[in-house]
Amino acid sequence: MRNWRCIEDLELELAKVNVIVGPNSTGKSSFVYAIYFASKSRNRDPQSLLLQLYGYGPDKVARLVDGKPQFPISIKIDNSELLIELIEGKPSVTKIPRASPWAGEFLFPSRRISYFQVARLLPRITSEMLKGVERAGLRGFTFIGELFESLKDLPLLPPFSLFVEDQLSALTGIKPQSIAGEMKNVGSYTITAHILLPLIGITFKDPYTELQLPPELAPDGSLDFMILDPIMKMVPEGSLIVIEEPEIHKNPKMVKDFAELVVRHVLERGLTLIGTTHSDIFLLTLGKLVEKGILKPRDVKVYYFTREKDRSPWTKASEIKVYENGTIEGWPDIDEVVVHLF
Repeated sequence: MRNWRCIEDLELELAKVNVIVGPNSTGKSSFVYAIYFASKSRNRDPQSLLLQLYGYGPDKVARLVDGKPQFPISIKIDNSELLIELIEGKPSVTKIPRASPWAGEFLFPSRRISYFQVARLLPRITSEMLKGVERAGLRGFTFIGELFESLKDLPLLPPFSLFVEDQLSALTGIKPQSIAGEMKNVGSYTITAHILLPLIGITFKDPYTELQLPPELAPDGSLDFMILDPIMKMVPEGSLIVIEEPEIHKNPKMVKDFAELVVRHVLERGLTLIGTTHSDIFLLTLGKLVEKGILKPRDVKVYYFTREKDRSPWTKASEIKVYENGTIEGWPDIDEVVVHLF
């Protein structure tokens, strides 16, 4: 990719499981969002998609040099390219990817717990509105659809609308049904997907009391399992899964369980995972899965992103090796932390 946010020129090889690590503001999220955006653009309007992803148009996501956006923006996946050029002083999409290596794209942003809770307001609002549907007739259902469509078009909490849309796409892509799952020492869930309305109903069962709870009362870490697990069960095989910070709201044991769950779905359904993390627990778990033979070293790519204010402010990437015995090369942050702490 070229001229995308803080990325000047970057080319990386991907595997089944890809993890981006490094200090804050080094371009980790920019990189994974670019891949998601370019792949999804093959069957979506890129301008509208970009607005949903960032809340801004191409001029705001172009790399800035002395305050001036740099063009062209180019994101290539295999032999397909998304290209945004400056035409008569206006950023214009001049090339859209013809194909993608993935069957679909699904985004789990770092604020997914908050987004999910915001999305939960829709069923409550709609429930009240449905009380008047019988009186309003078809107009009641039409208004509900118009409400959701208007929320999609607003640059509200981006990428909120894409996250909700991806959830609904995964959960309602097949015939209506209830989806259940259980995670050891975490709890269990039941999800009911409604085809006709953009609503998702979830109940959470406490692992200690068996009490049925609404998701608003579920621990955030457990809620993250409930958000991701059913979607990865139902997305089309061969899809792209983008996860920011899989460690959020979880203790080290739960991070390990979460990593194992994600890898199991990747292997069972032929998915590609691209994630960003600040957790060495997530990486160490991947190493352990390599040691056990569940993953091959070639299945995992780990990249360390950096930026240097005085020398070059643009993203640089170096590969962190994963070896047959499951060991993973260290990265500079770890040495610095050890020096300061010990």
